[in-house]
Amino acid sequence: MSRKTIVWSPSRIRTLNECPRRYVHFHVVGNGGWPGGPRAQDENVALAWHLGSKRKHSDLMLRATADGVKDWILMKYRGEKWTEKSAKNEMTARMRCKLKENCGDIDDVLVKKMMVDGFPRLSALERAPLISQLGSERVEEWMPLNRLEPHWVGNSRVYTVPDLIAKIGDKWHLVRLTTQMWRRVPSEIQQLELGVMLKWALEEPSLPNSAEQFVIHRIGWVHHRWLGWRKIGSAVWNDASQIMLAHDLKELRFMHLTNREDSILDNLATDNSKQHCSNCGYRKECPQNNHN
Repeated sequence: MSRKTIVWSPSRIRTLNECPRRYVHFHVVGNGGWPGGPRAQDENVALAWHLGSKRKHSDLMLRATADGVKDWILMKYRGEKWTEKSAKNEMTARMRCKLKENCGDIDDVLVKKMMVDGFPRLSALERAPLISQLGSERVEEWMPLNRLEPHWVGNSRVYTVPDLIAKIGDKWHLVRLTTQMWRRVPSEIQQLELGVMLKWALEEPSLPNSAEQFVIHRIGWVHHRWLGWRKIGSAVWNDASQIMLAHDLKELRFMHLTNREDSILDNLATDNSKQHCSNCGYRKECPQNNHN
């Protein structure tokens, strides 16, 4: 990635808003420090990236589960048979791999607990809103998409692609899947973030050029079951989402312009609430750290 390229995603802007110090430490100081990265030979850069990539076990479980969800949907699209046995084997292997990368060792008891927490999300997918209709006569056509495929806005890389798209009647349904959410109805900010998918859809030459022709879905796991939220697209929603995106990109660009690899991190604001500190790899060296 060019060091001048700005990358937008809901998770990145959330990190910036929650803790600017953490954002700069990982995305500026640690930029390019991943194994084999262009700046991995610099020990400070590599360490910054390594610490910033640390995750709680619950996050590793959710990531492995998300990979399993992608497998389930892709197999459904290809007409392949999904079996619980092979899915469990694959998910167990993924969790062991993620633990090895994150912690350096593997705890089989922990892997079992992560499977108990994560696998029900996969086995219940066939009952999830809209997902349960894929392959039925009601859905004229559908296709899984790669949400990690970037959408360029100037020289900024923006992640706006849905997890899948489906045509039902005269509407195109843009679906965002999440393996953990705390409430069915997204917040106002989350709705604006979801609305960014409209920009992607309206710029696709094979899709309608009217926001009203799309329905945005968020389908996620809440309290032991899949729940869905949906809203018909509109020009107003699209415009509001673009205003938010432009503001976010301006803030991200400012952080990169005003901070460098040798920035004095102690000059940056931290998460005073400490609500998100438990999932931060930098907490031991953070001035806000009061952990024993």
